[in-house]
Amino acid sequence: MRKTSQKVWKHAQGVSLMGVFITEKPIHANSFQSALASIWCNPKGFKVEEIMEKKFQFLFDDAKDAERVLRGSPWIFRNSWLSLKRWERGQEVESLNFPVVPLRIQIWGLPLHCTTIKMGHKIGACMGDVLEADNFEIKERGSFIKVVVNFDTTKPLKSGINLGSKKDGITWVDFRYERTTTILLLM
Repeated sequence: MRKTSQKVWKHAQGVSLMGVFITEKPIHANSFQSALASIWCNPKGFKVEEIMEKKFQFLFDDAKDAERVLRGSPWIFRNSWLSLKRWERGQEVESLNFPVVPLRIQIWGLPLHCTTIKMGHKIGACMGDVLEADNFEIKERGSFIKVVVNFDTTKPLKSGINLGSKKDGITWVDFRYERTTTILLLM
């Protein structure tokens, strides 16, 4: 067993998540543990253990707290993404694919006949594996599609794409990202 995995194994008491900060800045557990505890509604038995540089183990006594935190991932702390993954005893930390995070994208500017869930899946697929898609309408602002994709953070974000055909013409479609930071540059 690797030294890293031994450290994780030793500390795993309750429900455990592994996380990595996607940033160039140095990150230390003592700088964010109390802030995240507050943001996450002070989960019972919450502790943070540094496993290796920018990789941390998050311990919870209650599985419901861990699941709620995981559903909200990725989190943003001091303008850096915190990507979280479920961790089970014996699993190698290195096997977790941290650069891939769920990303929420609003797709604006589509012709009305294109604001469908099927179109959301097609457009979302250009950014990553589509987890979900839905269409929305906001009074006085129009219709849009929201998709959630597994996005590879090593790639730049797109500000939008051109869609269309010779018959219908070409239309620019804007991507608006929810809960993103400036660390991912727009392409």
